Amino acid sequence: MDFEKFILDDIIKVEKKIKAIIPTTPKGVYGMLEEYLFRGGKRIRPIMLMLAFRALKSNNKQNAINIAALLELYHNFTLIHDDIEDNSKFRRGKPTLHISHGIPIALNSGDALCTLVWNNLLELNFPANKKIKLISIIGRAFQRVVEGQGIELDWYKNRKIDISEKEYFNMISCKTGALMGMTCEIGALLANANSEILKKFRAFGESLGIAFQIQDDILNVVGDFEKYKKEIGGDITEGKRTLMVIHAMAHSNKEEKKKLSQILMSNTQDRKKIKYVISIFKKYNSINYAKIKAHCFVNDTNAFIETLPHSREKNELKKLSDYVLNREF
Repeated sequence: MDFEKFILDDIIKVEKKIKAIIPTTPKGVYGMLEEYLFRGGKRIRPIMLMLAFRALKSNNKQNAINIAALLELYHNFTLIHDDIEDNSKFRRGKPTLHISHGIPIALNSGDALCTLVWNNLLELNFPANKKIKLISIIGRAFQRVVEGQGIELDWYKNRKIDISEKEYFNMISCKTGALMGMTCEIGALLANANSEILKKFRAFGESLGIAFQIQDDILNVVGDFEKYKKEIGGDITEGKRTLMVIHAMAHSNKEEKKKLSQILMSNTQDRKKIKYVISIFKKYNSINYAKIKAHCFVNDTNAFIETLPHSREKNELKKLSDYVLNREF
């Protein structure tokens, strides 16, 4: 990621802060977390926060670094729990925590990360009014993340396969978009931006988050495991209602639609069945359709970027948008 080189010093400081936050004992709670946290994640949320902060030319970067570290910890807490809920086998090229340590320990360690985030947020040396504003923004975003995950889990529970695009975009705008939108909004808040600018940065981050999720869904069916670091076709095994599924279901014939539904609701690991679903995606250009939709959301982000004053950070935000569309992992 070229834009990451520009902000590398900040990200190194964020990672040092993450290490400082994680206790060393008890090992049964925290012992496996450092390895998990430093498997090579993209750190895209801290990058977004720092670029938003720096784009507004503010001082006191340390506050931004501290909060970027906490939000990255929260993101990883959600990943640990999501992997359990989805029964995912790999995360960043290695076994997920519940696979390597068991569900009870993985759940508890995820809870520990969430608790660390809130305790450290409360201990920030901010004026009371700014701390309340900060925690309010974060709390609302965290609630939306949980609601997005809950909406998706409810689809699985009730075997709902006839998802509309509107329902899909609502779900991912919460599950993925809310956290990315919040990181940009927090970056702007720490730079003392007004409420109008905060809303614009939040909208920028949410649109980028939606495009990010669509691209992730695409990579799950056409990516390279060595780059993607998650099982290819895992979303089909999990029965995820992705944009490609919605498009393919809308265009396939009655027999194909029936077979797609059966496969997606069976949690199959049969590679022939997984390949069949991917073949239907290709037959009806559902993968290309998803790419076009991702482009639309990135175009929205680029329109916002163009309104910013010329700066190195503005250029890096543009590179970030381009990366989301073209990434292979």
